[in-house]
Amino acid sequence: MSTDLWYYLGITPAGALAVLISTVTVYFVFGAVLRLWGQRLWSSPRSLDLAVVTVLGAIVGRATMGHVPTLAGGLVALGTLAGLELVFRGLRRLPLPPLPQLPGGQRGRAVVLAVDGRVRTDSLTHYGLTMPVLWSSMRQAGISHPSQVALAVLEPNGRISVLRAGQPIHPRALMGIKGAHVVQEQLREAGHLHTAPLHPDDAGPSGGSAPVASPTQESSKE
Repeated sequence: MSTDLWYYLGITPAGALAVLISTVTVYFVFGAVLRLWGQRLWSSPRSLDLAVVTVLGAIVGRATMGHVPTLAGGLVALGTLAGLELVFRGLRRLPLPPLPQLPGGQRGRAVVLAVDGRVRTDSLTHYGLTMPVLWSSMRQAGISHPSQVALAVLEPNGRISVLRAGQPIHPRALMGIKGAHVVQEQLREAGHLHTAPLHPDDAGPSGGSAPVASPTQESSKE
């Protein structure tokens, strides 16, 4: 009885090592997949994309559990994931040099979908979005006419942020957006940008924090 119970709940040392190696491998592979295509997968409401995300989750879960999924194997996998997260969270706090950009441009950054009421259809097509999806997000922001949109952005997590026309947009609000320096000039010409970019020598935010670079300064460093 105890032997049968251990078969379903326990794990051998070799099995634990296999689960650990599988979890670490899948962690990096799945992380690379999300870095390359995560923004497009999260943003698209198509049933096919949702099915792909579901299948990926099922594959990751099954691949990390070994030949026979057990309670002990699941605990080893969870402990390994938690350990990896703690390690990389600590590494992100260190003053390490930035990683090189991936081929094909800057991945995982916010993407502009509309500026000054003009929709960028190429961006919609590239990320598998449609006008009804964009309008759904604009309606939730209280938009009833395209002229009321100063800026619509697809965030890295797949959500769409909408900034209304008539409210001042600070250059810092464009940080993390792909091609922010071009967008900044478009907003300035349309009259939506009312604050000049901050200089690094200017005073930082309240509380003694260091000044945050504007999108133009940020892009010049890349």
